[in-house]
Amino acid sequence: MAHYFLPLRNVLNSILSLDVDDLALEIAKQDSLQDLVIELNTEKQLYDKGEDSTGRTLESIGGAYTPFTVSIKKAKGQPTDRVTLLDTGEFYASFTIKPFKGGFTIDADPNKDDTNLFEEWGDDVVGLNDENLQIVINFFRDAILEKINRRIKAA
Repeated sequence: MAHYFLPLRNVLNSILSLDVDDLALEIAKQDSLQDLVIELNTEKQLYDKGEDSTGRTLESIGGAYTPFTVSIKKAKGQPTDRVTLLDTGEFYASFTIKPFKGGFTIDADPNKDDTNLFEEWGDDVVGLNDENLQIVINFFRDAILEKINRRIKAA
């Protein structure tokens, strides 16, 4: 008796043996994912929109920049029409991704001089809004599909 479906069974077993949590950890460790998440959080949310991860404007949370700060930001060529939490770049540079089995967390050092940015602007300045979260979900989906395709080709 011929085993016509043996190759198909091998392919399916190979795919079924994938552990999604292990895959998510492997993907979360990739520099490309970490760079994307940090860019989305700092550049696309905080800088471009002046928003936290819930979509609230930073101005509505902690108030607008003072006239003194506006003059400094203008001299640096930085936006003054929204709060960006960018001054020296130290806060943005402190963003890190901490991978774990099944995903990742975003962290940053909120301490700047004698100010804690989380106390002033809220913990939600770290994290992704729905739009950026969807970009990361798509990144994970594409990376997982690529791994599945590799398994299919290898089987």
